[in-house]
Amino acid sequence: MAAMHRNEQLLRKAYDAEGRGDLETYLGFLTDDFVMHIPGRSRLCGEYRGKDEMQQHLRDIRELSRGTFRIEVHDVLANDDHAVGLILAWANRDDRVVDLRRVHVWHIRDAMLSELWIQPGDQYAFDAYWG
Repeated sequence: MAAMHRNEQLLRKAYDAEGRGDLETYLGFLTDDFVMHIPGRSRLCGEYRGKDEMQQHLRDIRELSRGTFRIEVHDVLANDDHAVGLILAWANRDDRVVDLRRVHVWHIRDAMLSELWIQPGDQYAFDAYWG
């Protein structure tokens, strides 16, 4: 089996910290000028710039999902400049589980996560869930 690319290791460590709820460690993997792009028409769509906006975004997700939002990493693909996370995601709404899987496309600069484009698997379901 081939050795894991350093950017795959980086992203898996970041996802692991996020999954444990260790937001301080997770945010430590981001550059100071980090930018996240979320498409769509929900309350969450738009651009988030910097660690403070990212931290607020994570709080908003927790609040809007009433603490039920969860992710699981299906796979990570990486090269010297980018990493792609194939993400299984779900949350509860009205006593049912909503499938919110997505693809994360990350730009990596100087061994740090510098930019993220989120691509929902089902944009309509994503927008409907997040309002």
